[in-house]
Amino acid sequence: MTLPTSFSKEKAILNLQCLCVIFALFIAFPAFAHHGSSGQFDTNATVEFSGNITRVRLVNPHAYVYFDSIDEAGKVTNKRCELQSGSLLKRRGWTQSLFKTGSFISIKGSPDRTDPTTCYMKEITFENGVVAFRNSEFDENGNVLVTSEGALDGEPSKEHHAEEHEEDFHHDDEHHDEDDHLNTASLEQTVDLSSRERLHEDGSLNMAGNWVMVRSGEGPPGGGGSRAMLTPAGQKAVEGATSADNPRYQCKPTNIIMDWWFDMMVNHIEQTDKRITLTYGFMNLKRTIYLDGTTMPANYQPNRAGFSTGKWEGDELVVTTTGFDEGWIMAPLGGNPGGPPPGQERAKRPPRPSGEQGMPRAGTRGPEGRPGPPSPAKNSAQMTIVERFTLSEDGTVLSRKYTITDPLYLASPMEGQDEVTFTNDKYIDYECEDLTAERGSDSLGGVGVTRATKNNIESDDVAKGFLYSLEDSTIGTTISSTQWGYPIVLSLHAIGMAIMVGVSLMLCARVIGFASTIPLSSFAPYWSIGLIGLVINFLSGTALFFGNASELYFNLAFRIKIGLVVLGLVLTKMMVKRAIISGNDSGKGHKPLAIATLLCWVAAIIAGRLIGYMS
Repeated sequence: MTLPTSFSKEKAILNLQCLCVIFALFIAFPAFAHHGSSGQFDTNATVEFSGNITRVRLVNPHAYVYFDSIDEAGKVTNKRCELQSGSLLKRRGWTQSLFKTGSFISIKGSPDRTDPTTCYMKEITFENGVVAFRNSEFDENGNVLVTSEGALDGEPSKEHHAEEHEEDFHHDDEHHDEDDHLNTASLEQTVDLSSRERLHEDGSLNMAGNWVMVRSGEGPPGGGGSRAMLTPAGQKAVEGATSADNPRYQCKPTNIIMDWWFDMMVNHIEQTDKRITLTYGFMNLKRTIYLDGTTMPANYQPNRAGFSTGKWEGDELVVTTTGFDEGWIMAPLGGNPGGPPPGQERAKRPPRPSGEQGMPRAGTRGPEGRPGPPSPAKNSAQMTIVERFTLSEDGTVLSRKYTITDPLYLASPMEGQDEVTFTNDKYIDYECEDLTAERGSDSLGGVGVTRATKNNIESDDVAKGFLYSLEDSTIGTTISSTQWGYPIVLSLHAIGMAIMVGVSLMLCARVIGFASTIPLSSFAPYWSIGLIGLVINFLSGTALFFGNASELYFNLAFRIKIGLVVLGLVLTKMMVKRAIISGNDSGKGHKPLAIATLLCWVAAIIAGRLIGYMS
């Protein structure tokens, strides 16, 4: 039986549409692939880097210093080493002036597991001979005040850095009124502690002011708490969790317990007789504790901060928080960058009891004075946290005991305690810009690798300054520093790429011989759509480049990819002109051009994927 010609054409058109979808998916899927965090360091190894400083980024959650290192053959490689959070460094007196451009530094630290040009700084020696460790403090003249907490004989301390206890949270923005407005840009106070009242006239605690966790050399940050004993559902919820799932790597907060003291940020509290507003220094998490009987609205949107109500029991504030979304009690970590001092091996830890996750039990210590590494533990939307706040007799230490219950994920409640100290230090907006993780690598955009600045190509200071100015522009900072700038623009880039390259590859397939019953002239409308995708791709790609110009410009794979993209566009335009505009529906004689175009686009996709792995 012979099918009508119209049926054959309809089938051909259907093949064309299916082909369009297939190519679009082929292009789009790699665009959203994420390589995870590069913040995984081999703490059993030690590297020594040295070179001349090219740049320093005192940002959160980790600062980085960049420097040119010259090997014996005279090859210049720009390396970088991770420091502590920018806010914490600034509080400890670290300034931009310590890292003078062009000055020589040498660093001892732990190597990145995948990037030989990146390290985790443990000891740094400046050009003037000043030696500092990760916890060192500087005075106004750049002199070291404190080398490190608990350090002996000048060695770095066996610090239990807060990075081993990472969590994240969303802001509590769902239910605010005029009393909740807070200018976090200038929360500085100068309070005479001798005249500060511990209690208000109504007998309630005076919790207003700035507070910070002060860790003693003998204790872990936060004071410790019990580990999470997970139910079968809780164990299933964390199966396959990796550091890429850690919200901190996405510049988001984690939970109201850990973030209160994480990285020893300064927290701010405002207090009235109706409510207490807590603004966390870490990730700017904001909570409102309602004291006037306000109940959670029926349409309340669950979030990381939850909905908190409080009541006074004598001079103790009891706060109950519900309304959480599903998140992390203990987020999954990569490597443990704290590690022992250079030259020392980490002692083996005993196995953990079955089902036990999360934070260490209060009062327990791991080998060599270090708690065991935390394991991931999630919370469900059924989690409830009860906190009990008290003040010391002099009103300078705010203590908290907490209990975490979650009938779905926790087999038993978790309990713990911590304390923060009143301070006149300024509250600093966190302004997170995570330089630790790859911010994603799309197959053609190839943007966002924030690993070392791989400057193996000759360049002058003017070029570097121009690239830095692009990153510091409004577009650059929107892409690199805001929560939604990069994902939105990257999504537009993927869409434009799927349209433009999908149409080109579809045309190539037709010229090569696929769906030969479709007239080449029928591709003309699709090429018009492809041009729209080209415009979207160009604008979004330019914006993404601004967000990471100094990294991408010197990346060999990025340069190859750009060249292939330009060549692909030229070849596609030639094929459109010969096969569509000329009206040659047979496509004969154009197969070599179509094959070359197809290979060019495939090579461009591969080059884009290699940006995160090549210099």
